[in-house]
Amino acid sequence: MAIMTIGALVIIIAFCGLALDLSRVYNRKMELQNAADVAALAAARELNGTRAGIDKAIEEASKRFGGSSANSVTFGYGQRMQWAAAAIEFGPTPNGPWQSSVSAQGNPNGLLYARANTTGLDSSYGEVDTVFMPFFSPDLAAVSVSARAIAGRSAIKAMPLGLCAMRPEQRRDRAGELEEYGFRRGVSYDLMQLNPESKNTAQSFLLDPFGASGGGTSASRIRAAEPYVCTGTLAIARLSGDQVGVSSPFPLASLVRHLNSRFASDATACDPETAPPDANVKKYVFNTSVPWMSTAPDGQSAALSEVDSKRWTVAGPDPTPADTTAGMYGPLWAYARAARYASTEPPDGAYATFATSNWGTLYNPGKPTAATSYPSSGTPYMQTRGSANFEAPAGSNKGVRHRRVLNVPLLECPVTGNRATVLGIGRFFMTVPANDTHLYAEFAGLVPEPSLSIQMKLYP
Repeated sequence: MAIMTIGALVIIIAFCGLALDLSRVYNRKMELQNAADVAALAAARELNGTRAGIDKAIEEASKRFGGSSANSVTFGYGQRMQWAAAAIEFGPTPNGPWQSSVSAQGNPNGLLYARANTTGLDSSYGEVDTVFMPFFSPDLAAVSVSARAIAGRSAIKAMPLGLCAMRPEQRRDRAGELEEYGFRRGVSYDLMQLNPESKNTAQSFLLDPFGASGGGTSASRIRAAEPYVCTGTLAIARLSGDQVGVSSPFPLASLVRHLNSRFASDATACDPETAPPDANVKKYVFNTSVPWMSTAPDGQSAALSEVDSKRWTVAGPDPTPADTTAGMYGPLWAYARAARYASTEPPDGAYATFATSNWGTLYNPGKPTAATSYPSSGTPYMQTRGSANFEAPAGSNKGVRHRRVLNVPLLECPVTGNRATVLGIGRFFMTVPANDTHLYAEFAGLVPEPSLSIQMKLYP
């Protein structure tokens, strides 16, 4: 019995020692995996397809290493790790192909994913000296482990609603005013009545929320789009310059309740947790509630025009049609002011804006006028409690600022088949709730796509 007990103890101790060594190896592997996850996510959040994005991504990843921050990654039960640029790579898809940080800085276009690999760090971080494992094999006296992680965007804050760009130019000088793809900031449009290809029929598109091919607006496709209309998101990583699946027309009558969740007008269409109302649900109805304008608008949007065989508004042709009157411009500047053209786009997109005293020049002929109550800074929507331009959502609804802003993909038209190229993303502010046939919204400029990334994920 003594001999058997001694033999059993040797085996038990050996396996206990093996378990201790393996647990240390596993712990080191998890420490390195945490470091790779943190670095990849930190880098991916900054990627926007530019050199500045790559530089910022490298900077943010490096901040997670070294230093005295309690959030810095560690190994070996609390030892600091030092960053190395070789630990990060960048690619256009989660599957690569991957470029080094130096190569990515020289060619950053389309690089929206980051891969962190601890093999690019000091090799000692992955080495674990074992105590008992050498009894099984001398080669196991030291074990080396590593980890990698891939991170990037998986969703974008843009509507599954597509419109044709009214002009091909991304930025155009309209007598000193900035015009973007044929839209003018501060002017309202009926998004369901536009078409640059024909003056006879309007054109709009339902985007596949997952970026796949289109194929009609069947009941199942509409149901699939409902939550994405509620949240104003798409489950894809990139839009600008890419092709997306589209179907025409956009089924407004089926999705109007989901759009109007931004006004808290139908609590059953969307989940208020993921699709809350706007913090300001004031309806700027053209014939009752535009107190900042001395000129009474004729309609909820700028009047339709068929000049140049396009279906657009009187604010589109250059020069403006000679018979345009002041009221035909509709409500002006509820959310955004007209922007001044600049030969070089400001790095932060913050264009200088006009004052209401410039309306007579900007909207001529017609020359509408603003009331003295127009805010000296900001716009009517941005006013708070106590203003005639503000209304909080009723009851227990908690509002979120700018929920009435729709980020709408602008497409290259004509569209053939079920795929369309996205030229850019326009911001449109809903001035009033939509109905079955009309969606009125004021143009507020193009929005940089990287700023719309709302969800990052780790890829296998």
